[in-house]
Amino acid sequence: MRFLVRFTCAAALGLIGSAAHAQQPAGAQPAGAQPARDPVAAEALFKTARALVEKGDDAAGCPKFEASLALNPSASTMLNIARCHERAGKLATAWQGYHRALVLNRETTGEQRRRGLEELAQKGIAALEPRLPKLRVVVHGAPAGVEVQRDGTTLPAAALGEPLPADPGAHEVRASAPGHQAETRSVTLAEGETVTVELTLRPVAAGSPDKAEAKVQGASGGGVPTWAWISGAAGIALGGASIGFLVDDLSAISALRENCREVRGGTYCEPGYDFAADNARKNRDFALFVGLGGAGLVAIGAAVVGIARSGTEQEPAPARSTVALPWIAPSGAGATLVGSF
Repeated sequence: MRFLVRFTCAAALGLIGSAAHAQQPAGAQPAGAQPARDPVAAEALFKTARALVEKGDDAAGCPKFEASLALNPSASTMLNIARCHERAGKLATAWQGYHRALVLNRETTGEQRRRGLEELAQKGIAALEPRLPKLRVVVHGAPAGVEVQRDGTTLPAAALGEPLPADPGAHEVRASAPGHQAETRSVTLAEGETVTVELTLRPVAAGSPDKAEAKVQGASGGGVPTWAWISGAAGIALGGASIGFLVDDLSAISALRENCREVRGGTYCEPGYDFAADNARKNRDFALFVGLGGAGLVAIGAAVVGIARSGTEQEPAPARSTVALPWIAPSGAGATLVGSF
């Protein structure tokens, strides 16, 4: 019995071995079929690929099977490629490979060999059938010109609604049509399950941007009103000016303390010191510090409120806006124009 099992396995391996690359006799090739481009190179690649795969190196061996198939298509090479895909978990790709091997097997020379390869392909298909994941795509009320893509490949209209084999793992389905919002769905398939993806394309309202475009506009920060930015800038400028007057106020107080002192009957100042000028500067600077500082805090608070509300409200920004920011210094005063032109 053990001898019989070993003999059967050896016979199967022999059927998909390098002997399958023997050139077909003249006349065996059907009319219209492309001739083998380089069967000698294909044989060499096949032998190298088989040696690598037998060592467990599919990463290096399987691509060489693909190269051999390109140079000389044969059922035995396609069977090896299908098994590579099956070991990699690409069940639908492997299933398709076994079916292609059946087609290529029609050109195999020798009745016995052809039957052996057909049996191997059929066994591979039968083993994969219950494991195949399937993906069904349904478009409700499909509009004219609808296009459905599965993983970037367009599906024919007749394929919609049909459970089609797919490899296990993640897949993306996208449907689009003129005048409608495109819809994209992602789905993950497991072995043996059938998943249905249902899509509904909604018309795009006249004059309204597409959803994707609206998201981009919202993400760009364009919803913050212009006045909020200007108010914030004005608040910072006013706060800076108030600090400047505070510094000058402290400087005046320091000068008064250095040059004047309290004596009985009043205040005595050093001869030549202009007491009145520094005293007036002190009073003026303190008033400006309080006034400008308070206005700056109000402006910054308004800007914070405007920016916070922009997350939930879309306010149209004016095309042009300017604001005059006043500035006052100990040596003069003026205004600065800030805004968009």
